[in-house]
Amino acid sequence: MASDTKTKTGSVILMSAGQEDDVTVVRLDRASESKIGDSPECHVTEGPFKGIVVKQTVDEKGRLPPVGNPNVRTWFFAHTRDKNTDLESATYSRERREICFWFRRKASKPDQISQATKYFKSLIEPEHFPKDYVSFIKKSMLLMQEFPLMRRVQVSVRPEPDTEGGHDGLSLRPEAEDEEPPIENFITVLTPAVYDYQYLPEVPVSRKNHVTFRIMASAEAHVALSHVYGDTDRRTYEIVLGGWNNTKSAIRYGGRGPIEVEANTPGLLNADDFQAFWITWSDDGGSLEVGRGMTRGLNCVLRWPKIPPAKQHSINLMSVSTGPGSPGRWEFIEYLSAVTKVSETKASKRAKVRRGVVWYAKKTKMLENLEAAFPSCINTQQLLSLSSVRLTDMLEAVVFLKDLLKLGLALEVARGVWLRSPTHHLDTAHEIRMVSQMPRLIGREAPTVALVTVLYCEKQAMDTMMEDKISYVVHSVDSTGTSKSTVYTVGRIGDHRIVSMKLRKIAIQASTKASHAKSIDQLIGIFDQLQHVLIVTTGGAVPNYTDYGKHLRRGDVAVSVPRTPDGPMYVHCSDVEMGDQAFFSTSVWNAADDSIAKVARQLYDVSVSRGGHEALRSWEKYSESGQEQLRRIDDRFHRPPGKTDRLYALLEGERDPVLVRHPVPPPEKRYAYRENTPNVRLGPIGCGRAVARIDALRMEFASCHGIVAYDRGLHHVVDAVMNSRVSSCGLVLGICDYLDGTKTRTWQPYAAVCAASFAKSLVLGLPAFGRRRGYYQ
Repeated sequence: MASDTKTKTGSVILMSAGQEDDVTVVRLDRASESKIGDSPECHVTEGPFKGIVVKQTVDEKGRLPPVGNPNVRTWFFAHTRDKNTDLESATYSRERREICFWFRRKASKPDQISQATKYFKSLIEPEHFPKDYVSFIKKSMLLMQEFPLMRRVQVSVRPEPDTEGGHDGLSLRPEAEDEEPPIENFITVLTPAVYDYQYLPEVPVSRKNHVTFRIMASAEAHVALSHVYGDTDRRTYEIVLGGWNNTKSAIRYGGRGPIEVEANTPGLLNADDFQAFWITWSDDGGSLEVGRGMTRGLNCVLRWPKIPPAKQHSINLMSVSTGPGSPGRWEFIEYLSAVTKVSETKASKRAKVRRGVVWYAKKTKMLENLEAAFPSCINTQQLLSLSSVRLTDMLEAVVFLKDLLKLGLALEVARGVWLRSPTHHLDTAHEIRMVSQMPRLIGREAPTVALVTVLYCEKQAMDTMMEDKISYVVHSVDSTGTSKSTVYTVGRIGDHRIVSMKLRKIAIQASTKASHAKSIDQLIGIFDQLQHVLIVTTGGAVPNYTDYGKHLRRGDVAVSVPRTPDGPMYVHCSDVEMGDQAFFSTSVWNAADDSIAKVARQLYDVSVSRGGHEALRSWEKYSESGQEQLRRIDDRFHRPPGKTDRLYALLEGERDPVLVRHPVPPPEKRYAYRENTPNVRLGPIGCGRAVARIDALRMEFASCHGIVAYDRGLHHVVDAVMNSRVSSCGLVLGICDYLDGTKTRTWQPYAAVCAASFAKSLVLGLPAFGRRRGYYQ
């Protein structure tokens, strides 16, 4: 028979009951209401069972149609008695009740385990355990309504003889209510007839010393017990079962590495039947054993009793594979606790919360490290080391990385090699293409303007200003097996074809500087139609404590423009000699083509004119639109509260800086001031650790050269552009502090949006290069 009840979401739960030999089976399926219809076979009941529809669904033998293997399965023993007898004289009969769960495809394995556990605990809660079959099934149906990821639940009841000396599972007799049942979590894995390992995050091994499984394959079943995710060639014990055409088995060190132990095992595997195996290892990594059956220690097939110290390692992950001509079906069983015997103490709750907070911090750090490394990829071990994650916690870390993969926030460019994605799951129009080398773009597809950023949030902000975006992820592996990557995002701003790229993380080492110069050379070499290069990043303002017209504050924009026709747009201080007065060793640059400077002056003139303040300036519109898009995925891009923009000055006679007010415009220029909107200032940009981090030298150096802001040290990038064939170059800095852009992160995302929006206005003001008579002009 079948019955249904509407769930909270409007779907219907169908109940079907059948009999298979001496087993009673009740199956609950979630279905849409439209599938019920007004069938003449349905019978609507009344009274206490109102709302239940009965329908015949079994075959002529009373059996239900077969279904596939469940995702999770658990069972317990229930002892029943006739309700008409008292407790003292009652005779109990024992029955095994098995509950199987099937989940929707979108349910992850952790979600499946969690929901099955919660369902099971609620169902067998001793204080509210149903006292008869009807109540038991009714509660099962009602509980299913609370777990929308479940698509099917099946309850099987089998009578069993009671045995002396106790029993396994959970007895619901009054004297045995506290016994704990096992939950059997079945993990099924299908491997193709190819030697290609599949990692199993569902089977944790980092805090265990054994694993049991069953395999159905004709030959070549491989199990890799690895130290690090993604690396099955090194620091891995590889177990080969039924290798060499199902005649031998072996233990190797490393995937397809040297054989350490081998044995003749003819006919070990079977293509038509499951064969069970166990693997055990010592906690110190000194030994490894493999045997047949589900009982560890019996029928040992392979034994590596003394692993050399140089080859010993902890086992943190497991992967499986089969070989050519032999697809495989694997089944792993994880036994999980279902009922908590005692309630959590305050200390345990605090420890649980503390672990959750720590893991949240570690996950945040992992994402930050991926963003810092971008566009370079990073392997799992490096990422965990940078994020202070122990190798024993690799399972949780890899599950988190896989979640980032599903959300479109990360890419796995190779096994165990990760890259922060240049886009996100909400930006469906942004296409990603994986390539081994950058294809040459010609004609109207060739970019003419390059936008270079330093931080990942700057790249995000700049890409938001573009349309028709395609990100090319160029990934290769060198002769040492090291993965290398870079990312170019090609799109459009107005009539201009754009390419944006992010430099690798800024550092002081000469090798990093050389790497950045090389990245610029590659950029200009690959995109041979480039006419302009704009460096769009964040920086630190040079404040003016008395003149509003020269003052810069957080959220404003500074653009590199020479103060005189022959003056520099960029100044670097490499050294300071201190005497009666400071002597600065400097290098200066200016662009041969002043197209960017001309457009910047035009935009500035509009911004300070009375008419330019009657409506939103163009970059303010772009900034608002960009913030709206970015806040959908990251709330860091909002404008921080104005009270966080504190200005300090070192006054004469004071040892420490004191808090001062920002200057305000005079009454006749008050029209030029709008609260919480970015202002623009033009002038040379400076850099140099010798001056940028010492207040007195910083202000003196800025006064000598008319510097309006400092960046974090991009002189080698500017030099690489100036020494290339590109003659038009400029910098746009979003102000996030009063140092060099590295003091605090609070204002960086918002400042990045402000810089990107003004850069968009600059690009739209540049002359468009059109295709004419076979050449660009």
